Amino acid sequence: MTGRLRIYVGLVWIAAVVGAFLADWSTLGALPRSGIIGLAGLTAIGVLSEGLAIGVAVGTTAHTSSITFLPLLAGVQLFGPAAAILFIATTQLFGEFVVRRKGLVKGGFNIAQAVLATSIAGWAFGVLGGVPLQGIEDPNFTRQIAPFLSFGLLFLALNHAAVSLAITISQGQSFRRIWQRALDNTAGLNDILISPIALVVAFLYVSQGIAGLVVVLLPMLFIRYSYITTSKLRESNSDLLTALVKAIEIRDPYTSGHSVRVSRLAQRLAEELGLTEVAVARITNAALLHDIGKIEAIYTEILRKPDALTAHERGIIESHVTRGEQLLRDLSSVPEEVVKIVRHHHEREDGTGYPDRLRGDAIPIGSKIIVVCDAVDAMLSDRPYRDALPLSAVLEQLQEHAGLQFDHRVTKVLVETDILAEYAEMMRITRQEQAAERNVDIAPHVPSMHEPPVRPAVSGVRRYH
Repeated sequence: MTGRLRIYVGLVWIAAVVGAFLADWSTLGALPRSGIIGLAGLTAIGVLSEGLAIGVAVGTTAHTSSITFLPLLAGVQLFGPAAAILFIATTQLFGEFVVRRKGLVKGGFNIAQAVLATSIAGWAFGVLGGVPLQGIEDPNFTRQIAPFLSFGLLFLALNHAAVSLAITISQGQSFRRIWQRALDNTAGLNDILISPIALVVAFLYVSQGIAGLVVVLLPMLFIRYSYITTSKLRESNSDLLTALVKAIEIRDPYTSGHSVRVSRLAQRLAEELGLTEVAVARITNAALLHDIGKIEAIYTEILRKPDALTAHERGIIESHVTRGEQLLRDLSSVPEEVVKIVRHHHEREDGTGYPDRLRGDAIPIGSKIIVVCDAVDAMLSDRPYRDALPLSAVLEQLQEHAGLQFDHRVTKVLVETDILAEYAEMMRITRQEQAAERNVDIAPHVPSMHEPPVRPAVSGVRRYH
């Protein structure tokens, strides 16, 4: 941990302690027996929710998703800000150290920032007229709406800001970019959309007591559990697809690992372009699956040819995009956006690509990224018909075909950052390892004036596979 990060974590801890100290704990001490039982029940549901939290990976960011936010919202309405602080501290302590088994520093920071966010949001709740509904015979729920919304939105904003700043300090990334990704995160959006349920929970508790909590929140936990099963099934399908892709590529030592490398490069470019986490995840998956249509051995046989392809062979090679689309459409776990990206990953900016001859903005951004990554990996790989190109030649090809074959924005990011140079060095090491496995020497590439340019739709289809 860097010195700046230590200072930041320490400041968050101090602010959390001060915020909790300034809360009005008299409201908690004045709770009747029924209120204490209700808060205990709500806390138990929150702890159970943390235990059933779902691990989610979006892009390069991993997080967990649970419904703890709902009982937190219900708790501040029913028992007040101090009770909400106690609730969040208890549930996060269990979640961080028991469920997720975080280290003392990271786990402690997460607890502290949650307590701080709850303290500040609870203060706003009280300032705007929010009052604990426990013990009020005829509560006015209409007057609770503004304090309720303010608490929820402020809590989420502070929570995202605290974590985003920690990532910014630790990784040296742009706070604006990290913050934007946090806002784009569908988990946060879901929290906002389902937050009105907390009003229903509060109403049922006031009218039905502890049974009202059970009626609403426990069924949601069971629904959550079923979602875990579905999520794990999707992960299994993804693992099977990854294994299938590797099995396809292992038939040809020259293309082994190609799809995995293209997927990683596409992910970096998508992130550098500032796309949302959901878009980055879809592009990363599409890049991994972009050549899945080559499942039949005939594709490998054609691509191993050292000489030029016939028109018939070129047609077979081009059919791999529609073949891949058909395979992916048969899998319900693959999103439509991923299928479209795979279908169009050989389109060109000038409209001479395949299969639909799309032009410019009609091509999905994911396809634009993959066509560049596919070409770069191909040019930096040894092939039966040529050695890998040097970095200078790859740069020349990218600049020459920008706007014709490649999107200007994608090419610019690749050329003007360190991504291409780092990828070229990684490929150099990969070629050495592959050559050792094939027990051959890597000969330096000597450019020939007769070597055709990188134009798959004209003469070099196999250069992109």
